[in-house]
Amino acid sequence: MKPVVLAAGPHPDDIEIGCGGTLIKLSEKFDIHMLVLTEGDAVSGNRRKEQEKSAGVLNAAGLWWGNYKDTDIPYSKELIMFLEEKIRELDPVLIFTNYYRDTHQDHRALANNIQSATRYSRNVLYYEVPTSIDFTPSVFTNIERVWEKKKELLRAHSSQVEATRISGLSILESAEACAIFRGYQGRSKYSEGFIPLRLSLDWTRELL
Repeated sequence: MKPVVLAAGPHPDDIEIGCGGTLIKLSEKFDIHMLVLTEGDAVSGNRRKEQEKSAGVLNAAGLWWGNYKDTDIPYSKELIMFLEEKIRELDPVLIFTNYYRDTHQDHRALANNIQSATRYSRNVLYYEVPTSIDFTPSVFTNIERVWEKKKELLRAHSSQVEATRISGLSILESAEACAIFRGYQGRSKYSEGFIPLRLSLDWTRELL
């Protein structure tokens, strides 16, 4: 069996935006599991199917749901215990989650729960989404060779492609702008950036 990488997100498409390219590269050596806490039903009723489609494009080994209501993820003992149980079950060597400084309450709540649930995990990285605040990455993945496939992941969330609330700007354009900017910082054409909660350097050479 391949070792496991776990990516957690509060809503459908958060994982793909924040670390989709990195997951595509990691899927060559690791089993990718996605944990999505809500179905994003406050925005669209189709987002569960879109997330399932994206997981298929990624060839994810598992797609797990938290079954929380959109905009109502709690910071609670129960959620921490749920996350701990999933982490014990999957035993991931690397965990991704969204950054804790964010304008959306669901994003803040998941990140705060993850901080507690991963207190014994060796490798935890925060990814960014468009609502992240003061995100200053120090870890980068060159996603140039998988950029087109990352766009496939984003297109799978068809109800969200034009949902930036900025006239004339699509999620694909926003993601490319971010990838180019992080790429410049990471010394590549396209990159994803991360902030480590905890990262063990003794095994990172084996990742990508």
